[in-house]
Amino acid sequence: MADMKEFSLNDVCRELGWGGRVLLMVRHAERPHIDHEDPTFGEALPITPSGAEAAVRFGAAFRRFASETQFMASPLLRTRMTAEFIASGMGVPDAEIPTDALLGNSSFYFSDQRAVFELFRDGSFFEHIFRYFADGSLSGFSEIHAATDRLEEWCLAHFSARLGIFTTHDLYIGAYLHARGVKTDFTVDNWIGFLDAAALVLRRDGSLVRALVRSAVS
Repeated sequence: MADMKEFSLNDVCRELGWGGRVLLMVRHAERPHIDHEDPTFGEALPITPSGAEAAVRFGAAFRRFASETQFMASPLLRTRMTAEFIASGMGVPDAEIPTDALLGNSSFYFSDQRAVFELFRDGSFFEHIFRYFADGSLSGFSEIHAATDRLEEWCLAHFSARLGIFTTHDLYIGAYLHARGVKTDFTVDNWIGFLDAAALVLRRDGSLVRALVRSAVS
């Protein structure tokens, strides 16, 4: 199979079926609008009922791999709920889902969470994010390539199963994919959707393939 930079959920299943291991950094499911004046970036926001249904459908796509799946989530409510509903869709509603702040507001990409909040509080999220991607640095952020190296190293060190589902946030997924050269033309229109993911595919030949996964379940 020629390497692709964009996968579907079926492509992920094929990689697993061929004996590979796949770690998915998954954006949470649909949530209500985040208040720009909230310095926690919506820490207590739940996912919506339609987001919960989509997460269940996402999980159903991987049901046959349920016994070989590892979960991890950002501590924010929407990512924890997303992981729970994905697990439910896989038929494991009592799955163990540890959390780690490095997938959330203590991200490798943040050097100063308060400074990032001040940048975003006027609603200009995309303007600042795309400048960060282009320049590699921005006030409140760590240098993008160094942060990406640290994130990938951390993810792989914590990934011990055949399939990993680590629920996190669009900013980090987008930064990771941009820095790794997987997707360098992000716009508002082709941004990371709810339940889209970055895939790290560890193939049987020892190679590591990275891809953007468009879930198409929302």
